[in-house]
This record gives sequence, structure tokens and C-alpha cells, in this order.
Amino acid sequence: MGMAYENTAVWTRREIAERILQGENLVIYRGQLLKIPHSWLQAHPGGSLAILHFVGRDATDEIDAFHAEETMGSKVKNYLVGKVELSARGLWEPLTPPVALGWVWKSHKSGGKEGEWVREAKARTQVEDEQLLSSEILLVGNKDPARGLSEKRTEKESLAPTLESLQPPPPPTVISLQEQTDHSRAFQELHQQIIDAGLYETPYLSGYGPEIVRYLTGYALSAVAFYYGWYMTSAFFLGLVWHQLTFTAHDLGHMGVTHDWALDRLIGIFVADFCGGLSIGWWVDNHNIHHCMCSTFVAPVSLLT
Repeated sequence: MGMAYENTAVWTRREIAERILQGENLVIYRGQLLKIPHSWLQAHPGGSLAILHFVGRDATDEIDAFHAEETMGSKVKNYLVGKVELSARGLWEPLTPPVALGWVWKSHKSGGKEGEWVREAKARTQVEDEQLLSSEILLVGNKDPARGLSEKRTEKESLAPTLESLQPPPPPTVISLQEQTDHSRAFQELHQQIIDAGLYETPYLSGYGPEIVRYLTGYALSAVAFYYGWYMTSAFFLGLVWHQLTFTAHDLGHMGVTHDWALDRLIGIFVADFCGGLSIGWWVDNHNIHHCMCSTFVAPVSLLT
């Protein structure tokens, strides 16, 4: 897990912020700067939000947790644009991703401009709501709940995110940037121990064998009950099967069964879409960000919509 690449250009924090304001998706990975093209956002197997919420931030732990080293070996080489300038203590001070402030970059397929910023939600902080922590950002819709109409833009509102808005709110005093870095290093050690112990390997027979038997038994009991006209009993067993199927769909969405994206997605389509009526593609796009952002202080857009 110690890959290094040749591009040696060093980017300052301000330079990165200025390029983000121009619509670029810049992510820090192992002290290196990756420029993610907009074309990859929709093609990304983990969904676009998993990338957008780490623009201007160090995504090392999240990337390593969700990707095989072989995958990153090819992607990093394609997207690497240089290294980042760290603080005197060797830390990266994160920026606030524009999407966390409600801003989304809309690319133009034609015309002179490459794209423009569109504000799909508004950010509220402790300045507007005293109940929020100093580090919290809450996104609210652009519509007035009372009138159901879009609020008019005031003169003080900008048409795009600014350098000032990308500066993160102060972290809680109990969790400093250094402490967060220490937690990150501890996580990396634990992650490697789990890999070395083989705990990510799938126990097909002992793991999913009993699950399949349980699903088939539930379907059989539901069918028999339906045949005899016991509709409430039939619905009960069918509901149990659907409930339990979501756990397998969850594993498939995370490529946790065969560890092959195409195969897990095909099985996921059958289990989730066909058997359960849930789009596995939609679910993955909106769910992965929950794992990436669950321990941070910025509320993900996907959890608020």
C-alpha cells in the first residue's frame, strides 16, 4: 500500500482551491493530487457523490477502504497531476467541498463555456441556527416550505462558491486536525490487519449457503400459505424474505460477495431490482456516501434528499 508516482509538481492549498472554483474535481490521495474528470463522475461504480464530497479533502482512507490496490494502480496514474503542499506538521488542512455547500457544477456539452455552478441547496451554519455546532453545515432546499416557491436570490448571494466559502468551519475543540490524523493512521493499521487475516474473503458455503436456504424456505412458506388462501400469513413470510434480501443486496452493492463489479452488479440486479423492486444502481449511488461521510462534520446531500 505504498505506491508512488512520478509527477512531482507541488500544489499549494490556495492553488487547489482556485482550480476547484473553476469546476475541477481535485482530491488528495496519499499526499498526491488527483484530478477526476467530470466524465468519470457518472461512470464511477460508487456513484458521483462519493467523489464530490471529497473534493479538496484527503480521501486516502476512503479510497483504500473501497478499492483494490490493482484498481488504484491504473486510476492514479491516469488522474495524477502532482503533490500537495502540507502544513509544517505534515498535515493537509481540508477544504469544504462545494457540494457540501449545495453547489453543483453543470457541464455544458456545447458552447464556449465548459460549465457553470448551480446552487441546488443552501447551507446553514451556526450563524443562522444556534442549535448547530460550530463545525456543522446543514443543507436545506432552495424552496420555501411555506409557499412551495423558489426563493429569490438576494444581492448578497453569490453566483458561485468563493475562496472564503471553501474554508471549513472550525472543528470541535475535542477533535483537532492532529487527532483526526492519528485516528486515520490507526484505521490504516487496522485495515491492513483485516486484509492480512483474510477477513474480507467471502465464505460462500458457510456464509451465503444458509442465507439462500432461508430465502427459499420463506418463499416456499409464502407460496403454500397463498395457495390455501392464508393471505396474511403469506404476506408475512414474503415480507420476511424481502427484509432479509436487503442484507444480501447491501453486500452485492458494496462488491462484497464475488468482489467483481460486473458479477456482483448482475446478481444485485436480480436480487434487488427483480426480486425486491429496488434499483441497485440508484441505491449504490446514494448509499456509498453514507459510509464515506458518517464520521465527518458535513451533512451529505444524499442523506438530506
